[in-house]
Amino acid sequence: MKWQEENLDVLQNLEFAIVEVWRAHSEMTDYSALRAYEAARQHYRAEMRGKPAPPSGLSGLDSLAFEELKKMCEFRLGRDPGPPAAENEADAGFSPIPLDELLACLQELAKSVERHTRSGGRQGYLQFIDGFLK
Repeated sequence: MKWQEENLDVLQNLEFAIVEVWRAHSEMTDYSALRAYEAARQHYRAEMRGKPAPPSGLSGLDSLAFEELKKMCEFRLGRDPGPPAAENEADAGFSPIPLDELLACLQELAKSVERHTRSGGRQGYLQFIDGFLK
């Protein structure tokens, strides 16, 4: 089984946080998603190194996307109960993921944004993930 297939649930949870922001703000572009993934990687990489998280420096939709993504990251790390829809997942034997796995997922998603933006334009990534996250 490929790494992406093994982590599909985590990847989809993180993408869901981003696509929900896009659904509420149709002007959002892939760039905001990429900035959110990168800010989250910086945040959790600093934590892994035992350092304080740097300020994200984001504003507007970039900041909103990052905050929603961070909530989902905290849920997947087992630190937060997560969104109401996620409570069913917790009841079904959900187990937290390690920090290094979260970082790998965030890196993979950043690559996906770049790939789909090249092929689909300013919202290529967002349109792509929206099709899978109904």
